[in-house]
Amino acid sequence: MRLLLIAAAFAFFSAQPGNFPPIPPLPAASWPAASDAEPFARALLARVPPSELARALAAQPELEPAILRNLGTAIMGRDGETVAAYLAEVAQASAATLDAQRLTAIAVVDPLRYGTDAAFRARIDAHLPRTMAKLTPAAARGVLRELSASGALGFGTAEAAAAAAHLIARTSGARRVAFDAAVRLPNDSSRAIEASIFSLNTNSFTPAEALRFLEAVHAASPKRRLIVIADAPMRAALAAHAQRLHLALADDLDRAFSPWPRDPFIVGRSAKGIVFVNRPNLQPHREEDQNMVRALVDSLSGTRWTVAPVPFHNGHILRTPAAVWISIHSVEPRALALLGLDHVPVETFGTRAGVERYAEAVKRAARELGDFFHAPVRFVHAVPSAPEEIARLAGGAGYDLDSIVTLLPRAGGKTDALVADVNLGAAAARNASAAEWNALRAAYGFRESAAAVADAQSAALQQFLDEIAGELRRDGMTVRRVPLLKMPGEAFVLTANNVVLEPRRAEGFATLLPSIDRAAREAFAASGYRLDLFPPLARSVVGGGGYRCASNHVRE
Repeated sequence: MRLLLIAAAFAFFSAQPGNFPPIPPLPAASWPAASDAEPFARALLARVPPSELARALAAQPELEPAILRNLGTAIMGRDGETVAAYLAEVAQASAATLDAQRLTAIAVVDPLRYGTDAAFRARIDAHLPRTMAKLTPAAARGVLRELSASGALGFGTAEAAAAAAHLIARTSGARRVAFDAAVRLPNDSSRAIEASIFSLNTNSFTPAEALRFLEAVHAASPKRRLIVIADAPMRAALAAHAQRLHLALADDLDRAFSPWPRDPFIVGRSAKGIVFVNRPNLQPHREEDQNMVRALVDSLSGTRWTVAPVPFHNGHILRTPAAVWISIHSVEPRALALLGLDHVPVETFGTRAGVERYAEAVKRAARELGDFFHAPVRFVHAVPSAPEEIARLAGGAGYDLDSIVTLLPRAGGKTDALVADVNLGAAAARNASAAEWNALRAAYGFRESAAAVADAQSAALQQFLDEIAGELRRDGMTVRRVPLLKMPGEAFVLTANNVVLEPRRAEGFATLLPSIDRAAREAFAASGYRLDLFPPLARSVVGGGGYRCASNHVRE
């Protein structure tokens, strides 16, 4: 943990300056006692100006543990406000001489206690904006980066501290609104895209990779605004291109955002403007993504945010003008919540009663989604009622619906469906030239041969996809099959799906396997859509996200 490293940077206590009051020694197994720490703090503040303590800590870093930990205990006592104000002055005086790690130690007073004692952390968080206001923007940014990397700093505290240091113009708290059912939630295809939102930080992408991608998006839609949530190094690299590419750069406050802004929120509209609608069900291992909308609101004037009343996952939802399309896997978390379970009850799927019980929960969750979107919910497959029926759907678990199905509205209320096919993907791998496969391995960083990948395709997934294709044909859609190639790893696929739609147009990542990209363009063209393919963000793809996952959009 980053805070433990900061704490470890404290050296052992040695001789103290002569004009300092006696520094109480640190106890071996607890925080300093108030009976020792508070008299020391009062004497220190009376005798030693903040600038003098700053000089002493810079010259004798071994003093830090005993002095700061005793002051940490004093902050929890009746003189806490006075001690905190004093330490803010010490931080200001130290900013020019200490690196970010040591300056962070002064800002949080006792890094170890800040990381482990919730009451202490809450007290320090309340004082942190005042401390940050004393620092230069560069010094404040360094402290925020250290604390964000530690995982101990809540987003609300981070943005309050950033605003105090003038790193951002506003905070999101005052811009949260109650959810209003009148907010319009646009569908995926019937309106043109006004602005696109991407999450690009240097932990995932190089500035050159991000710029190449953004230039391709801009070339395809020159009038579109491109909103990029990014860390400071990425923003600095892209700033020179902001006017040319119509970029708006949102400060991510060094949070660990994923590259996939599609899943956590919907971009809605109300009479007062744009409203970002957050999902209430946090995605495991991506909990930080709930704060993407708050970072956007902090950086974009005239926007607000709210939280939806029902769970959703945009990667598992396909919206057409007439309906919301899902699979049984789309509403799994809500179905389990309704049943009071922590796992899919596959042990009950051997009986019709067990299947029907789960299916009823799935249908109830679907009705809740329909109420939320004000649209009927349709399943891309038949809802199972018997063991053999639910068994045929099991192979789709773990795959986002938008990576395997694309629904293309056509004139006259008709819809075409592009459904993935792993057999076509395996054929694409086997037919690839050595040069094409080597280029693919270099782009995505895997080693397996084309034959090994082709042989590893999932028969269970193919069965699930065949079920979808059959059901959509029965629904009256024209169904075309397009290649899907499951690559090494759990969620890495090359797909002709996972695209974003506008009227008569689609855009997505190129897979970099020519036969799949060619098949995708031909399938879209057969349905009257032009498909623009962009240079893929490789780490996004390898992590399991196609272009639709890697983008969110403001529609007209």
